[in-house]
Amino acid sequence: MYRLTFLTALLLTISNLTSAQSDWWFDSEEREREITGVDKRSLAERSFKERLTFGGSGALQFGTNTVIGGAPQVGYRINESLLLGAGGTYYFQRFKQSYGNVDQNFYGGNVFARHRLLTRIFAHVEWEHINQESGLFIYPISREWTSMFWLGAGYYRGLTDQLGAGFTVLYDVTENPLSPYQNPTFRGGLSIGF
Repeated sequence: MYRLTFLTALLLTISNLTSAQSDWWFDSEEREREITGVDKRSLAERSFKERLTFGGSGALQFGTNTVIGGAPQVGYRINESLLLGAGGTYYFQRFKQSYGNVDQNFYGGNVFARHRLLTRIFAHVEWEHINQESGLFIYPISREWTSMFWLGAGYYRGLTDQLGAGFTVLYDVTENPLSPYQNPTFRGGLSIGF
């Protein structure tokens, strides 16, 4: 019995020593990234996938004017202060009137660039192309493409190295009267990096 207890204690001690010695190769920066979620590597050291960001904005409103939709975006960090990307847009809108409902769908895409001005402040430029119904009360209803060129600025706060939230104020410099948006427009959303 004494031998069995001694052998068990010896094996446990050896296994603990062996496991402690096998950590000599361990990357402490990698461990810190896993624990804190903060990646201190330069952008040049990151892979293509690690330079991508996914985000966008969405809308959910119910009542006399119902709006449901979203605008997902994907971006690529060119350098520490420049992000280029593209996105899509789809919104459904229903106006409840005394004579019935008026429904409208619009969809499209955009390309954008963001340049960091200060730590959390960025400039934003975007070209957006939207397909929407024209002449809602004229039948047959036709669809047409409408373009907007947005300039603006925003505030972005990283919650972790891979998750952040932002707020942007944009102005359509074309002042397109067919635009489905208010001018200026306000956006808020989340961004996830991998």
